[in-house]
Amino acid sequence: MGTQQVGLRDVSHGAPQSRARITAPLRYLLIYHPEKARYDFVVPAVVALCGWGAYWLISPKVALFGDDGLLRFVRDLLVMGVPFMVGALAAVAMGSPGDHLDKRPAGAELYLDGRMLSLRTFTCYLLGYLSFIGLTTLGMAVFASLIHHSVIVWTAGMPGVRYAVLAIGTLGLATLLSALTVTVFWALYFLTDVVNRQ
Repeated sequence: MGTQQVGLRDVSHGAPQSRARITAPLRYLLIYHPEKARYDFVVPAVVALCGWGAYWLISPKVALFGDDGLLRFVRDLLVMGVPFMVGALAAVAMGSPGDHLDKRPAGAELYLDGRMLSLRTFTCYLLGYLSFIGLTTLGMAVFASLIHHSVIVWTAGMPGVRYAVLAIGTLGLATLLSALTVTVFWALYFLTDVVNRQ
């Protein structure tokens, strides 16, 4: 008796999948928890605006490019951090079933699409979101470094345009770093305290 090969296109579960699969980790933002929205949106926005404002207020400004620039340190950190998060995601997602991981966390209301999530499912979304934000931040940092010289050439004689590009770029960097940092700290709280509650 022959078997039929099953591919990704043949896999479906629940409602028809209308969203792009590559952005599936962003579904983490749709998970309901009484405190989660504060740490997904409010705190990162406040931290990003404070960091962005501090950058514009300090003088002399912190270097963004070059060997001593902020983007180099961001790249170095994420080159180590992103593979670790992806590996942790694989370990949780593919780990052997266990009573603890496949139950809902004690005292935590975690819902997505109207159903309560298990600890394993929530942790996979959390690590997937961190990996996604980390890869996005790494990609934007590398992209900014690569086009830095070109932007200087293109905006020669247009200080207003150069200032706008710098303002938008630093705000984007502050937003991504803020979302990543706050979510990492929230994940540390969740995975050390909430997971181990009896």
